[in-house]
Amino acid sequence: MTRILPQSFTEYHGVKNINFIKTPCHSVYSVVFIFLLLVGILSQGFAQDEPRGNRAMADRYAQWAKNTLEMGLWSEAHSGLERAADFADVSSDIGYLLALTRVHENKPRSGVLEALNLALLVDRWIIYNAELARLLKAETLIALRFYPEALQELSIIRKSPIQASLTLKALVNYRLQDFRRYMRETLDFYPRDTEPVRIFLSFLSKEEAAGRNPEREELDLLEIIIRRLPLLIQDDPELAWMAAPFIRDAGEGRQLVMAYRAVNKPSLQSIPVSLQLGVIDEEIALEELFNLSVYFLDIALLDKVWELFRSDNTKTLLKNRLASYTGMITEDIDRDGIPETTVMYNRGLLEYSFNDVNQDGIHDLVIYYEAGIPSRGMALLPPENSGRRQAEILWERYPSILHVQLDGAKFIPRPLDHFFNPVRFVELFGSRTLFPRWDPLNPPLTRRVLVSKSLRVERPSLEFPGGIEVVELEQGIPVRAREYVGSLMVSETDFLRGRPQHQRVDLDFDGKMDTVRFFKKEYRQMELEELWDFDRIYDRVVTVYDWEGL
Repeated sequence: MTRILPQSFTEYHGVKNINFIKTPCHSVYSVVFIFLLLVGILSQGFAQDEPRGNRAMADRYAQWAKNTLEMGLWSEAHSGLERAADFADVSSDIGYLLALTRVHENKPRSGVLEALNLALLVDRWIIYNAELARLLKAETLIALRFYPEALQELSIIRKSPIQASLTLKALVNYRLQDFRRYMRETLDFYPRDTEPVRIFLSFLSKEEAAGRNPEREELDLLEIIIRRLPLLIQDDPELAWMAAPFIRDAGEGRQLVMAYRAVNKPSLQSIPVSLQLGVIDEEIALEELFNLSVYFLDIALLDKVWELFRSDNTKTLLKNRLASYTGMITEDIDRDGIPETTVMYNRGLLEYSFNDVNQDGIHDLVIYYEAGIPSRGMALLPPENSGRRQAEILWERYPSILHVQLDGAKFIPRPLDHFFNPVRFVELFGSRTLFPRWDPLNPPLTRRVLVSKSLRVERPSLEFPGGIEVVELEQGIPVRAREYVGSLMVSETDFLRGRPQHQRVDLDFDGKMDTVRFFKKEYRQMELEELWDFDRIYDRVVTVYDWEGL
């Protein structure tokens, strides 16, 4: 899935003339082009016996990447820049371009910040500059909801329309009083800039949805915007329908929306306003909502349209459309433009869903469905000493877990004993179409929970290639471990109070465990969830004839 960046993004980040549309032969030609271009760049560098980190070679690579982006070849540029990441040590342009392509390719935002921080640390610019890097860093921090850090970055950048808009985006979610004050300053300083107006109108819409009326200061700002609206909509026609609900004269608001629809392809978000002001009827609203060219629908948008429908017949048609809908439905809880939940439907049935709760670009939960029922998924476990790990879940009968795969080990609970239901299903408007909503009250899946609920843990044998080790547990405490090669048991370890005592081993695969290993009595302190992964530290080893003579 390719995300189309807003025009303002590509402009202020120094990339122009971008074509996002790929023809069938486009990718073939682009691969050949990039291969030949890379060969040229590398051959020039090595022909002069230049080391890999050479500045001149890094500058040529940065120029190639910039040219590639301007041709619209984002994926190819990203692949090349990832391979050339070593050059970021001597070229800030490489680090900045790498961050830019990571944003476009929907890579984790931690990687974006890492590349930008290195670019700012190296501070050697040829094509771009540190200001662009700080703007992109601030934008990324805002997406992560790190508003104080974003404001800190923006405070050291010269004042500009982009800097002002990003400051407003941070303040509107962090300090409302400062937001109102700064909005007034921005409207005075940049009277023809449309982005601050968009931010303010979106803020008013969000407040209205929450049932809050505008304050006196906000009404004053709205009056300024309405007065300038005829000029502003020439640069941003969308402002017409965004401002229409807040115009006192409903007839004037209706005229604005009608004029907007007459010369522009209406956006999905404009449907509720058009319906509310009587510009379109319910049938047209329904057709536009489920237009075949639309692949994404938002829960908030559906809620608005449903509330505005008065006809039972139209509501029934909406239910029927949802029951056979193919496409994606998203939920943006904080309405910052970045959905936390995205769900794919095929003819009204759930196909897959993913959640990114903290908006870092890493999915906290992914679920795949069969006949609309969760069958398997991946969950990001809470942070531990070794960092965050991803567990693969297979449900036997949702929410009962069949087994969980983590770090190469398979945790197997008793049948219908371990339940994990990270989402709660909400029926959309009585259509029988279900939406899986992240449930923050559900206990998270942790390594300790997995071990305590497991009957046994399976993993590849540490000693016998191609073998498997099965550790039997009782309330999370190991009682026995066996290793198999094929159907042959080649090792058996006995435990006492969770500590390994001795291990019988069949080293020559003759079916006789004629080697006995005794574990050392001294044993390091371990947490409950670590006991099954015991240390192989032996005190002595004897053969069966030595054992028989004792």
